Amino acid sequence: MGLERKSPQSPKTQLTEGVSKPSLSQTFRARKEKTPKGEDTPGLFGEKKEWHRTELGRRLREASPSIPGTLGGMYSRRERAKMIDELFPWERFQSHISEGEVRKRLRELRKTEYGAQTQAEKLRLKRQREYLEREFGIGGKH
Repeated sequence: MGLERKSPQSPKTQLTEGVSKPSLSQTFRARKEKTPKGEDTPGLFGEKKEWHRTELGRRLREASPSIPGTLGGMYSRRERAKMIDELFPWERFQSHISEGEVRKRLRELRKTEYGAQTQAEKLRLKRQREYLEREFGIGGKH
């Protein structure tokens, strides 16, 4: 009466538990929800001071492809990888990218957006900036 029988997990299930990593946006959304207002968050990268550019690119390629401000628009994996290469060129940032560099680059992207000559270019930069802010968990003026 009241005793429930639990089915044993298969060895394969036991090995794969905890192996899958949450996406970048899920990690930051969860952190944002847990942190009460007025308290400092541990930062964009948590305990890490910087990420290797391949890890950052992998996380961005695995992130949600939907473009903010569009109905059904999506960035392809190739476009998301190209974003990392354009925003964080090897010659300038080398192999590791820190949280401060990400914030600074997003700020520069906002300035470039304001200085764009055509509306189409402004819209493209705005969507790119909003996408990156959403995926990195950064909002506002940085």
